[in-house]
Amino acid sequence: MEPNRIMRGRPVRRALLLVGTALLLACAAAGCGGGGATSSTEKERDAKLLNDVLGRQLAVVKTYPRVLPILAGPDHAMAQQFLAQEQEHLDATTKTLRGMGVKAEPSEEAIESSDLKTRADSLEFLYEMESATLDFQLSVVGKLNAGSARPLIASMAANQAQRLVLLRQALGAKRVDAVPSAFETGEIPAPERTTRK
Repeated sequence: MEPNRIMRGRPVRRALLLVGTALLLACAAAGCGGGGATSSTEKERDAKLLNDVLGRQLAVVKTYPRVLPILAGPDHAMAQQFLAQEQEHLDATTKTLRGMGVKAEPSEEAIESSDLKTRADSLEFLYEMESATLDFQLSVVGKLNAGSARPLIASMAANQAQRLVLLRQALGAKRVDAVPSAFETGEIPAPERTTRK
């Protein structure tokens, strides 16, 4: 048997094979919702779930401007970017609802953000808000029947998990402690204040 060596051509072939396999799996997963056609009950359920997601996104978009004035420098720039991403999520969810032929009627949701005075308070609050949003999105993904909506919400959840890593770092977590778990669920608490800079 030939020894296991790393050669230039092998990684490229393996990467192409992995990409091809991932695409096949994604196509198969997208078709798992009953052949593309959903009943009116499933469509109504999906519409309610997506409108619930839209309600959360609207609440988050309304909350960021209340936190931004407390932050400065890189923290402020990061939070502005998070706000812009959340607006993109909101737009994509609205577009998905319209694509389903359903009216966007978001659920009313308010996120309480009073008593934020310091940088640490604000970053902790953002961490908790993003964690709760991630947890909520993950709970929705498994309930959706519409194949096109599932990868959209899963992608949004992945973005929320990325934000948690950055927020952990901003809160003073060591790099190794900021790394997400293999299955990020939004349940990991913010780093302890005693470990912060």
